Amino acid sequence: MGERVAAFFQKTSRVNPASPDRSAGVMQPIICPSDSPATLNVLGIPMIIRVHGRDTGGIVSSVESHDVPGGGPPPHIHHREDETFQILEGEYEWSVGEKTFVAAKGTTIFAPRGIPHTYRFLGPGTGRLMCVITPSGFEGFFEEISSLTGEEQQDIPRILEIGGKYGVEFLPPPAG
Repeated sequence: MGERVAAFFQKTSRVNPASPDRSAGVMQPIICPSDSPATLNVLGIPMIIRVHGRDTGGIVSSVESHDVPGGGPPPHIHHREDETFQILEGEYEWSVGEKTFVAAKGTTIFAPRGIPHTYRFLGPGTGRLMCVITPSGFEGFFEEISSLTGEEQQDIPRILEIGGKYGVEFLPPPAG
């Protein structure tokens, strides 16, 4: 039976590519093999949308990032969604609200909406995070930024405008 299941997953890019089927009040499963989604370039950070909100009726999405040493987002606040991060590889420095700490592979961080947060990959090599976003929608920010050229991604006022469209407020870096 294990071979049949493995063969099924190898042939299937997504079990539920359309809107979720809630017949009988039950959402259908979504299976996303590791090689199926396209990699986005978001401000120089490779990101993969593993589960898109359009497939979950807007309930949840998940995004994987591949970070370089020193890489990470500027401090920001989400006004619409909560984020739960799982460190898959590497060591990161985090600031969530008033807490600043170093966390490594296996650590889970919950950043509720309305709370400033940021992180920075400490290196070496490539760090990997999985971010679960509830409710979904913010993955659209990553898609929209990725659709810009490299030069357009350097246009800070444009990035701030797109961020505002998705309910994110970018903050100045901490003093010091």
